[in-house]
Amino acid sequence: MTLRLLAGWWARRGTHLPVAAAIAVVTAATVLADAGGRPALLVPLVVLAAGVLPGAGLALGGARRQEAALLRLHGRRGVRWVTALVAEPMLTAVLGGAVGAAVPLALGAEIASPALVAAVWLLASATVVTAMVVALRGPLTELLRPAGAERARRASALAALVPVVVAVAAVVALLRRSSTAPDAWAFTAPVVVGLAAGLLATAVVRLVAGRLARRPGLGPSLAGHRLALPRAATGLPVLVGSAVLLGCAANTALAVHDWTRDTSLVTSATPLVVSYDGPADGLLEATREADPDGQWLMAAIRVLEDDRPISRRVYLDTARYERVVGDRLAGTAASGGSTEVSDLGAAAAATDPEPVTTGRRMTVRLALAGSRPRPLRLDVLTVSPSGSGRQTVFARPTPGTPTTVSADLVRCETGCRVTGMEVAIGAPCNDDTWAQPFCQRPALTLTELDLGGLDLLARPWVLAEPDERPPGEVAATPGQLRVRPSSAGTSYLATDRSPWATPVLATSSVEWPDAPEAPTTGGMARPARVLATADALPVVGAAGTVLDLPTSVVPGTGAVARAEPLVLARADTPDSVLARVGQPRQGSELSREVVEAADDGVARRFALLAAGGALLGLLAVVLPAARLRRERTHERAVLRLVGVRRSDQRTAGRLQVVVMALAAGLASVAATLLVVSALSDALPVLAAGPGQLPLDTGPRVLALVLAGTVATGLAGLTTWWTGHVPDRASLPARLREEVTA
Repeated sequence: MTLRLLAGWWARRGTHLPVAAAIAVVTAATVLADAGGRPALLVPLVVLAAGVLPGAGLALGGARRQEAALLRLHGRRGVRWVTALVAEPMLTAVLGGAVGAAVPLALGAEIASPALVAAVWLLASATVVTAMVVALRGPLTELLRPAGAERARRASALAALVPVVVAVAAVVALLRRSSTAPDAWAFTAPVVVGLAAGLLATAVVRLVAGRLARRPGLGPSLAGHRLALPRAATGLPVLVGSAVLLGCAANTALAVHDWTRDTSLVTSATPLVVSYDGPADGLLEATREADPDGQWLMAAIRVLEDDRPISRRVYLDTARYERVVGDRLAGTAASGGSTEVSDLGAAAAATDPEPVTTGRRMTVRLALAGSRPRPLRLDVLTVSPSGSGRQTVFARPTPGTPTTVSADLVRCETGCRVTGMEVAIGAPCNDDTWAQPFCQRPALTLTELDLGGLDLLARPWVLAEPDERPPGEVAATPGQLRVRPSSAGTSYLATDRSPWATPVLATSSVEWPDAPEAPTTGGMARPARVLATADALPVVGAAGTVLDLPTSVVPGTGAVARAEPLVLARADTPDSVLARVGQPRQGSELSREVVEAADDGVARRFALLAAGGALLGLLAVVLPAARLRRERTHERAVLRLVGVRRSDQRTAGRLQVVVMALAAGLASVAATLLVVSALSDALPVLAAGPGQLPLDTGPRVLALVLAGTVATGLAGLTTWWTGHVPDRASLPARLREEVTA
């Protein structure tokens, strides 16, 4: 029994081996997809396999018709008949499953879920066996002759539904494209669109066949009749679907390659980078001493405090940017932002520095209105490299009598900047007593307000109440400021700092909770004005801000803890210049962590899709080609017997190859172009990360050429092979042998 099984398997090895290869591809894809944490990758390959395995089972059944009839003649019926037939395809299934599981493991893949692998293998095997049994069912007389017209008519109803279902699925795939779609749907949509394009190509082939069949020449007419047969384009839809999957995977791989290159360029901005070991506030001096002319080196301080765009910033020595970086970022997502850096330097140089305190005391001369003395508090809100502070004076003046009070400044050793003021008179009132007469506050007139040498009465002041309290009143005249606090007890005043706002460049993803701010390298808050916005900026990528370094350094204040002092250098920087600032390294090292975190095995995923799709597409056209070749051998013997010229046969063969190759190639290119234009942005490609550049998945010519070439080559080669029959195999004498047999 075993020898008979092996002998039968070996006799039909031309049919069994493609079936084993198809099962091996699906099994290997299951192992790789599940081990890689992306089982959704399996779905598009299963869809393609669903177009290959049933046909493989039917082909296997067609090759075993006589054996099935013989079993019936020996009295085998029902389960006994099926059991005798399934041993051979199950041997093929075991072989395919073993190879499919062993190869990925031998290549170092992790062990996948045994339950999932077994389920997919069983499904593939059951599909082949069921299709084979379906092909062998029917009366005994039908098994003893070629498939009859009745069976073809029964199958035509189901076959007519397949294009409709695929077309509807393709339309849904195009209309429901979204980056939030499930991974399985996102990966499967290109295959569904490709299958629809393949069915359309099949219809076009039949239309062309009808035109050729009506041509007067024997060669075109013969080609038309051959192409009009249902089996002539059996594997074309799956071939186009696999080519589209291959093109989509290649297009995505090329997009990721371009993204990696752009990320490397943008993150470092220069080919060489030096991590500066000295203090951050000495970085500028070090680069200017090493490179006085500013030809090769540029100082930069990168601060990535957290993943929020507002917390990501870089300080650049913008005066050197044009000479050191130049147009290196042209063509990247940061190209527009890079051209704005020189304007940033000019704007920063033209901006007056904000006045700071030079003295150490605050002096206030005030007069209180009203009928009785009341306690009051006046706070001037400041900010300095040491942090935010309050400069406070207390008083209980007699109404109508000018009073002078003073106090030492706090946290203003390196100079303070004024951000606001608070004026409080009397005990506070809560919201349910605001309207009571005893909550009304008298006016306070300030005739002198000197903060460490700054005359604050020369500045404009406006109310800036923080809540829904009844607003106070403020009125300014030359030399004095009159404030009546809110009935809540305290009023808040703000001053205009916009004349000294620091220019910044920001990405479009930056959102400030209040007004824009431009912290110094030491973290001191400054008002900012956004000079320009861009999708991406040098060093910070698609999330962050760029500031001018020379105007952002406060001497002696150091830098924040997360500051990273860098020296950016051109590729042609002399070694002697680099040696004066530190040990250089490749700029791409700055982006290595970003790329590795976002990539997350994307190359392996799309290589799996491309390889699996290409193999299934090959099997889709190889399986029916073997049967067509046998038919062509018989047909050629007949043509030789009736005296059809070899030139007419060659013409027919060439026309078949051209029609099939063009139909497959053009359909694959068109469908791939449609998929990468409409669906590629929905594929789960990169893991999201802070400052990550956008992935441009637009059509790549190379991907379109690859999809078209593979489809054209496979379709043309298999069509040529089916018609290229050796003279010895097509001798007319073989017809007599077939009749005798």
